[in-house]
Amino acid sequence: MKRVIFSLLIFLVSYTSFSQERHITDEEFKEKITWLLPNEEILPFTEVIYKVHGYNKQRGGFEVDGILHYDLPYILSSRVKYIEIPETTSKLSRISNCECSLIIKTIVTEKELNSRKNILNRLNKNIVEKPKKKKK
Repeated sequence: MKRVIFSLLIFLVSYTSFSQERHITDEEFKEKITWLLPNEEILPFTEVIYKVHGYNKQRGGFEVDGILHYDLPYILSSRVKYIEIPETTSKLSRISNCECSLIIKTIVTEKELNSRKNILNRLNKNIVEKPKKKKK
């Protein structure tokens, strides 16, 4: 009985310690997305927040890496890899969504980086526009 419990415990610990999702490194992020000018990379995020369209100061706090803050903590702007403005259109959706003005993540997976909710995809300066086809 002890062996079964011990082997089950080892299996559970080893299974949960290895995540299936791969996190994006800083180098990979800079290759895909550049939303800051070179002089803005060393500034705190509070000084470049004006680039986020739709940001509402009047709403609640900020969710930074899953932790709710009432004031925006000091974050280096180059560390921010994901910005989302949560939508609260009805009272029912407010129950499940964060009542905060911004969701900010400094550690992201590939899925989160490429998400449509990530505002940095819209602010990306690396996007190469495809030439439009001419009608004949």
